[in-house]
Amino acid sequence: MKIFNLLDNESAKYLQLAESVKTNIRKGNLLPGDTLPSVKTLSDDLHLNRHTIMKAFAELIAEAWVESKQRVGYKVGANIPIEGSLKQLKSHDKQTKFKFRLIRSGTSIDSPPATQYEYNFSGGQPDLFKFPFKEFKQHMSATLTRPNLEQLSYGEIMGVPELRLQVKTYLRQSRAITNREVIITNGSQEALFIIAQLLLQEGDQVAVEALGYPPAMAVFNNAGADLVAIKQDQLGIIPTDLEQKIQNGSIRLIYLTPLHQYPTTVTLPIARRMAVYQLAVKYRIPIIEDDYDHEFHYRCQPLAPMASNDPQQLVIYLSTFSKIMFPGARVGILAVNKTLAKAVAEYRMIISHKGNALMQLALAKWMKEKGFERHLKRMTRTYMARREHAIKCLEQYNLFEFTCPDGGMALWVKLKNTSINTSKLAAMARHKGIYIQHEKQYQTVPQCNRNHYLRMSFASMPESKFSDGLSILVNLINTKAEVLA
Repeated sequence: MKIFNLLDNESAKYLQLAESVKTNIRKGNLLPGDTLPSVKTLSDDLHLNRHTIMKAFAELIAEAWVESKQRVGYKVGANIPIEGSLKQLKSHDKQTKFKFRLIRSGTSIDSPPATQYEYNFSGGQPDLFKFPFKEFKQHMSATLTRPNLEQLSYGEIMGVPELRLQVKTYLRQSRAITNREVIITNGSQEALFIIAQLLLQEGDQVAVEALGYPPAMAVFNNAGADLVAIKQDQLGIIPTDLEQKIQNGSIRLIYLTPLHQYPTTVTLPIARRMAVYQLAVKYRIPIIEDDYDHEFHYRCQPLAPMASNDPQQLVIYLSTFSKIMFPGARVGILAVNKTLAKAVAEYRMIISHKGNALMQLALAKWMKEKGFERHLKRMTRTYMARREHAIKCLEQYNLFEFTCPDGGMALWVKLKNTSINTSKLAAMARHKGIYIQHEKQYQTVPQCNRNHYLRMSFASMPESKFSDGLSILVNLINTKAEVLA
C-alpha cells in the first residue's frame, strides 16, 4: 500500500518526502524497526530522482527518525524522537498518562474575560478608545527610527534612564515624593510579587484591609504568608485594631490602598495615616502603599501619599500607568530607598533580564513633550463627568445606597434590598452581557461576606452604555428578586 506522498507546499521535494515519513511514524502507520521501501521503489512510485530520495533519508537519519542498515536498507529508528507511535500510546491505560506535580497554584482566570462583555463594570478599567494612539505612535516611531542599540540589549534592569528620570520628576511634582530610587516594573503586579518574595517567608503575617485588592492577597499567599484582616469603618482601616493584631501576631508587612481604597473607594484621613505610620515605626514593619489611581481625583487635590512624609524610609511606594494609558503597556512604578532598590533589581534579574525598552523610551518621550500631561487632564475631565452621570443614573432607582467618593474610577454600591445576594446577581448578569464585581470577591475573611455590595466602574464605558447596562441590571433585580435571595 502506498503511504508516502509529497506534500502540496513550496518546500523542496526531499523535505516533503521526509515530512511524509515523519507523519506516518507519528500516526503509528510505521513502528520502530519497520523496514522502509527501497530507494528504487520510492523513486518509481513518486517519480523522483534517486538522489532526492537519498537526500530525504539523510535528513531523516540526521534527526534519528530513520536508521541505515548495511545490506538491509532503511528502517524506522529504534529511538525515534517522540515517545512512541499513536498505536503504542493507545495500548496504554489512560490512567498512566503523565501528570505534572504542581507545587503552587495561581488565581482562577475569568473565561471569557471581562473585556469581552458588552457592559463591563469591572473596576480600574480605563477607556481605551480615548487613548491618543496616533500621538503615541509618533514617539514609538521615533524610538524605532533612531534606536539606541545599547538600550535594546540586556542591562538597565531598573528601567531605561530616560523614563526613570521622567517618573522621578513626575512623582516629585505631582506627589511630593523625593529621595527615592525609581524602578520600572512589568506592571504593579510584578512589583508586588518581587516585594513579597523579598520580605516574606512561610508563616509570616501581612496586615491587609478586611475588604481588599484580590491580586495583592494572592501574591502574599503565594509567598507563604497568612493574611490578617484589619477592620474598616466609614473612614477606612482602624489603627487600634491594627495595633491589637500586631501585638497578638507576627505581622511583617502592612499593605494599604489609602487613596480611593480598593474596593470601598474611601480615602484614609491624615490622622489615621499618621497613626498607621507611627505603628509601623514603633514595631519596625514596612508599609506597601499601593497608589493605583492617584491621578483621578475630582473634588479637590488628593492627599499626598504616605511616602511623601516618610522620614524612616519604610514606605514602599507602588503605582501604575495602566489606569492612565492601558493595561497592556505593562508599566509599573516602585519608589523605594536605595538598599531595597538594589535588592529588587537583583531579584528581578531572576524573573526577567530586561523590561520593554521600546515602550519605556516612547513613554519617556511622550512625558517629556507633555503629551502624557495633556492626556491625563483630558481623562480626568472625562471621568469626572462620567462619575456625575453614574451618580444620577443610580439615584433614579430606589435600589442603591452609596457615598460619592472624591475621586477614583468606580463606586462602591450597596443594594437596599439586603435579601438579594450580589454574588448570585453578578453571575446572572453575565448571561445578560454584564460583567460586574461583587463583595465576596474582596473579602479577606470569607465568613464576613454579607453579599450586599457591588463595585461599579464608571470610567471605561461611555455614559449611554453605562445607562443601558444599569437598566438591564435593575430589570434583573426587579424581576428576579426571589431567585436572587
